[in-house]
Amino acid sequence: MSRRRTWFDLEERGVLWGMRLVLAAHRLLGRRLCLWLINLVVFYYWLSNATARRASRDYLRRLSHHAPHLGLSGGARDSLRHFNEFATAMIDKLGAWQGDIGADRVDMINTEALRRVLASGRGALLVGAHLGNLEVSRAISEVRPEVRLNVLVHTHHAEKFNQLLNEVSGDARLSLIQVSSLNPATAIMLQQRLEQGELVVIMGDRVPLSGAARTTRVPFLGAPAPFPQGPFILAALLRCPVLSLFCVRRGERFELTFNHLTDQVVLPRKQRDQELDRQVRRFVGDLERHCLAAPLQWFNFYDFWQQDTQEP
Repeated sequence: MSRRRTWFDLEERGVLWGMRLVLAAHRLLGRRLCLWLINLVVFYYWLSNATARRASRDYLRRLSHHAPHLGLSGGARDSLRHFNEFATAMIDKLGAWQGDIGADRVDMINTEALRRVLASGRGALLVGAHLGNLEVSRAISEVRPEVRLNVLVHTHHAEKFNQLLNEVSGDARLSLIQVSSLNPATAIMLQQRLEQGELVVIMGDRVPLSGAARTTRVPFLGAPAPFPQGPFILAALLRCPVLSLFCVRRGERFELTFNHLTDQVVLPRKQRDQELDRQVRRFVGDLERHCLAAPLQWFNFYDFWQQDTQEP
């Protein structure tokens, strides 16, 4: 995969100023008018960005073949609906930051898995995905008010995003940590936070910036796709429980789901690759089930299967 086609390049272009622009519009116009405005912007983006449009249609076609009952053809209309769902998610993101989405609008599924971990006094690694809106995971504070979320991100703008978060919400229970590469200092810092009972969130559906060397190809929606080993290598280093975490919109409500993946990732030297494969497959199985349940809410607008699909 060429450097110009990576998800990282696509997201770094103007993402911070874009969020500031949407935030200003949200404050001035309110949710309804802001959603109308951002839908216009997204429509222009859909028309002008052939790479993202191809990726959307490829994903939707795979859904169509894998689950015909969903009624998605992968045509232009479905793709535009996919992008409009992304626009709605951006507005929801702001609502979550500003505290407009309260716990009364969030249905938390299988919280017992999280409660068992937190009862031990230690934290856990939560593996999420670019599906739905993980910002709503701030509702975890309803389970334990003192719990702090540390979200690992690749963006070089992590500090600026933290500043923006503080400007909007003043909520110190959520912080972004930039981790383009994991070094010993970062690992020690994360270990300390886990020992204090904090939660570390990492995305499990993006190829690492270092390339495919640290990925495992596993079946996803009917075809092998590369998924990062990093979350599970990190879990092995931190020796902590691992849960999957997904949050999707259901009408005017949100569904936050936890699933216990393992108490601890152990990577024996001779079976390291096999164990990583097993851990990745468990997470991808969870991700696939959630994609089938909320098909238009998975937002990876690049060639995820890395096969240079062509749009007719």
